[in-house]
Amino acid sequence: MGMEFIDLTFLRVEEIATQTRAFFFSKPEGFSYKAGQYAMLRLPAERLVEPDIRSGMRPLSIASAPGDAELVFVMREGTTGFKQTMWDLKPGESILLGGPLGNATVSETDNRPVAILSGGVGVAPARSMLRDAVDRGDLRKYVLFYSNRTLPDAAFHSEISALNLHDFTYVWTLTKAETAPSEPGEERGYITADMIEKYLPEWQGALYYVIGAPAFADSMKAVLLAMGIAEGNIHMDPFAGLTGASSATKAS
Repeated sequence: MGMEFIDLTFLRVEEIATQTRAFFFSKPEGFSYKAGQYAMLRLPAERLVEPDIRSGMRPLSIASAPGDAELVFVMREGTTGFKQTMWDLKPGESILLGGPLGNATVSETDNRPVAILSGGVGVAPARSMLRDAVDRGDLRKYVLFYSNRTLPDAAFHSEISALNLHDFTYVWTLTKAETAPSEPGEERGYITADMIEKYLPEWQGALYYVIGAPAFADSMKAVLLAMGIAEGNIHMDPFAGLTGASSATKAS
């Protein structure tokens, strides 16, 4: 690949949703990135508890803000050699870090409203963007639309709900919940054009960031294009960090 890798020291893990963990690492000296970027994590073959379908390497979004002292990555539990080995990591052990990569980042000079459409563990870079906006005292409008099957699947839900950002609306929608919505910003079903227009009156002039598994990302982009949002105002990184390449990756 021609990418340089550096050592990344594991600190701790937190259970943040159903079968979902946040992995905390010490940030290597001199490593800098922009909120919304991702990195390559690599485990040498001899470290894997069993062979891995992608040679022990994964692109994963960075869930921490650039100003944080730690690097955070989020993963759902799985059966691959990579994930099994990550689940067995002990504090003080190291893995390899490459990057950062990706261009789906928020401009600090463009003051248009920011709408983030996220599903499942796709909330990781959204957390980075929002924490960074808090750190910078960003005054523009932010709206996060976050879709999950049930509330226990929603990573960082409590943290995001309590976020102290100047102009922030948190919309969380559940596709498999058996109860009716009862809290401000709580919805049911998939993210739709009507939902976006309800919570973002300035929807026509907003910048959109779409983050999630390929099927989610492709469907959200289709919704936005059908609303008349210009493709240049829809930002998504076509990387296979979740369950495979999106159609955008396959086409390029």
